[in-house]
Amino acid sequence: MTIDLHLDCHMHSTYSDGSTGIQEMAASAVEKGLTTIAITDHMPLPFKTRYAMERRSLDDYRRKIDEARKICGKELNILAGLEIEFIPRHMDWIRDIIAMDWDILLVSVHGIVAGQGHFMVNGREDEFKTTFDTLFQNNIQAFCTHYYSLIREAAATGWFDVAGHMDVIKKHNRDNRYFNEQEDWYQALIQDTLTSIRTNGLRLEVNMNGLNHQAGDTYPSPWILRRAEAMGIPLILGSDAHSPDRQGQYFPFVRDIIDGKTDPARLKHIRSKAQAS
Repeated sequence: MTIDLHLDCHMHSTYSDGSTGIQEMAASAVEKGLTTIAITDHMPLPFKTRYAMERRSLDDYRRKIDEARKICGKELNILAGLEIEFIPRHMDWIRDIIAMDWDILLVSVHGIVAGQGHFMVNGREDEFKTTFDTLFQNNIQAFCTHYYSLIREAAATGWFDVAGHMDVIKKHNRDNRYFNEQEDWYQALIQDTLTSIRTNGLRLEVNMNGLNHQAGDTYPSPWILRRAEAMGIPLILGSDAHSPDRQGQYFPFVRDIIDGKTDPARLKHIRSKAQAS
């Protein structure tokens, strides 16, 4: 399956938790030879977080993307998007935001809302452990089962274009600290989730930022990406860049990574080469 190496579907600006403005991100993308990017800042949430955009900023966000389009002209196609935080309790809130007519919508699960709390999945390890300990009583199978059920529920809405960093629940799972991806129960969760993604017509993000995390791997793992390709699920690259230096990072190596042609020494070389470029 062909993957467009010049399209980066996932990046953030100062409107959410990025370090750089939209125009600067666009100019950097041109320098890096990208031809299409999606600005996908974290959607506003009805409660305070350290990463989400403010609801009152949405109109200005769209204006800044339009300004960047005018400046970049024919050099770069810029898609106006959002990374949607899927929270079933706030479906009306989400529905109102996505009704604003976006070019691309990624859907992700960063945290789980339960009771009066927002319990992080994609955060620091101490936050992950709080979710694991408090919400799921140290039962990793229950944690993973709930997490992947949210992704399937999101896919079934028909609202979204791309499933973002699908297995980010493994972010702190280096050396199988919390679970083994080869266990039957986990493989079954992945298969059910991929089936839902395919059935509902989403693309699957190959999120390269996991190579910068403790996971040391793409989101999702190469074996999942190979399975997705075998099922005919389209793959789309995302850097999840929060600064210009991460745009398009590791993209030239994606085929080798998916095909399993990268041993630990090779991955270390890829990381150092990309970070030096």
